[in-house]
Amino acid sequence: MPLFRRRPPEFAMPTGTLPCAESHCANQTAVACAYRDRRGRNCAIAFCPQHWTLVGGVVYCRRHAGTIAALGSAAATNGSLPELGNRGPSLVNWVAGAIDDGVVGLLERVARVGETVKTETAVTVIFDAKRRRRWERSWKLIENTGINLKVAVEVAADADDALIDARVGSCVVARGVPPWIARRRAGVDVSAQVDEEQRRLFSQFFLDNIATEVAQQRAEDFADRRA
Repeated sequence: MPLFRRRPPEFAMPTGTLPCAESHCANQTAVACAYRDRRGRNCAIAFCPQHWTLVGGVVYCRRHAGTIAALGSAAATNGSLPELGNRGPSLVNWVAGAIDDGVVGLLERVARVGETVKTETAVTVIFDAKRRRRWERSWKLIENTGINLKVAVEVAADADDALIDARVGSCVVARGVPPWIARRRAGVDVSAQVDEEQRRLFSQFFLDNIATEVAQQRAEDFADRRA
């Protein structure tokens, strides 16, 4: 056994020479965002170490860091990343994270013997019957014969990238634009307290409609099994 071991190399923080895109930041140490979308276009925004976001040691702007975090690192290498301006995956991930405990608890309460809850932690791209893409994160009630019930939060890839749908099975049960985006579009500012309350109400709106549809579909399924 060797007496000495080579010290593992330490992660070297990247350094750049570009001006930082953050408002009122005068730093000239920015690095360009590493994001490259499925059409081969690169993000041209650069941020300094105080304002960039690292994902897996790679520099991204805040928006695209959210996209990479939502889709997982594999998406960055398989050519499936959304267009530069599309924020759909990160919004899906945010809403799914906000309602995750509620959806899991709901499905656990309605699960029958032999059913388990499976939570998808990454956002995936789904194609409908017309080959239209949507970004989706889902929860499922499964048993050994397959999927009995699926709940999903999704954004259509080729429509308004801020319009979020909640789906139970094939039924869209709730739809809305997150309040902070609606305010930004309208040029409205609110206090942090109001923002927090609006976010809570937005999440609860989705949860309430999901719960109503889940209860209805479970009741119909129970009736069919007894028939």
